[in-house]
Amino acid sequence: MQDAMQNSKQNAKQNTKRKLSSFWGWLILGTIAWLTWAAWPTSVWLLLCLFMSWMLNAFAAKLHRPFDDRKRILLPLLELTLRNLAKAAGYVGIGIAIVCLAQISLLFMEQISTDALRETELFLSDARLFLHDVLGLQNLLIVLGVLVAITMLFPRSQLMAQTLKARSAFARTYLVLLGVTSFTFFSALGIRAQEEAWQKQVRYQARQALTEAEQLRREIAGVAWTEEYVKTLSPEQKQASVRFFAYSARQMTASSDVRDLARRLASAAPNAEPRGTTAQAERIAERVEAHLTSTGPIRENAPTLRQAELAVAAIQDNVARLRAIRTAAIEATAEGIANVLSDGHAPLVKAFIEELAGSLSRGALNRVVPSIDTPDAAKAWVRTNLMPTATADAGALTDAKWVWDSASFEPRVPRAIPHLIPGPGTPFGSFAGRTPYGGLGSGFGGRAPSGGLGGGFGARPPTMPTFPTATPKPSASWFSILRR
Repeated sequence: MQDAMQNSKQNAKQNTKRKLSSFWGWLILGTIAWLTWAAWPTSVWLLLCLFMSWMLNAFAAKLHRPFDDRKRILLPLLELTLRNLAKAAGYVGIGIAIVCLAQISLLFMEQISTDALRETELFLSDARLFLHDVLGLQNLLIVLGVLVAITMLFPRSQLMAQTLKARSAFARTYLVLLGVTSFTFFSALGIRAQEEAWQKQVRYQARQALTEAEQLRREIAGVAWTEEYVKTLSPEQKQASVRFFAYSARQMTASSDVRDLARRLASAAPNAEPRGTTAQAERIAERVEAHLTSTGPIRENAPTLRQAELAVAAIQDNVARLRAIRTAAIEATAEGIANVLSDGHAPLVKAFIEELAGSLSRGALNRVVPSIDTPDAAKAWVRTNLMPTATADAGALTDAKWVWDSASFEPRVPRAIPHLIPGPGTPFGSFAGRTPYGGLGSGFGGRAPSGGLGGGFGARPPTMPTFPTATPKPSASWFSILRR
């Protein structure tokens, strides 16, 4: 009886476990089915990847045999290759699973920033490309050579093993990123709809950067032109410049006076005409540059959006470099010619050079784009195309010479404003006058009081008021009128 009761209890427990296992099994299957539906069609690729990994492991298990014969090398090698491929497929599946989870989570999010999502995709793609370059064969050979040399010097070091472990971790991360970046959250229609807008935005950024780069090159050339021309100034011109800066330094409007002088000198510079090729091509492909500078519709053979963005980033880096070169050139030129143009007023000379370079770039050099990238190249370009020794050459960009007139350095003394002192009369006298020409003072024939502007301003003689002493008597004619 006891045995029967124990058997019944065991059977009940087993039935309960079977029910629970069947319940959990159905629950897992339902969850997998829901996840497959929610992450469709990415989930199909995940299932295929997992199935491929399982099949490769199954084939590798069938090939596994005790390694008792050293002549049989092909089967163990094939088994090892299949197992590595199965692991690779598993890591790629992990990346696809991350995409599926992200796709499911986006279903429950109300506000999604397409720009942030796109930037995330681009960041992950760049990270995968970086790991691809790091794990390349060339870098691997270099690292192995260095490690072999270090191991020969320090045999007990574990650097080789640690490097191989790190490379294995990087390879796994690369496979996961490969699975993640193999998919995009933008459909083909969505990408086509936003491709044109993105391309237009990139084109606008490229045109802005290219325009700024051309302007910076002109300003660098203007700085070099100023430095080279200062070397040719006569002693009279240098003395006039020194007097001007010495006078301006004592004024409250020193900076504005110096900049006004720079604008006057820049307006006297001869205009440079483009002759031949003077533009500096950016370090990008011609096809990409033509696409970025175009304002028409996007062609079918246009560069991809990623290529255009990389080109714009390169142009913007070049703009930052040119901006730093211009700042360094202005500071170096100001320090070099401060003692020539003034008695060491370096801040004023720096402001003068900045304004002069900007005015030259907007005026005399507006039609050319110098092919320069460094201050030395700018000086060589100026000597070849703009200096008096080069104006006689056939390849010069200007036929005239830049002349700094000594009269431009004469300080402009502001005119004194007359101080008007109010007098006791009516301001501007004629306002209260009853002449037909109520002008200022004696305008149009009217007589004005002496001193001042014809009336209440200026020194006027003191006048005493007059009061009547007696009432006037009526005349006889007045009485005769009353009698009548």
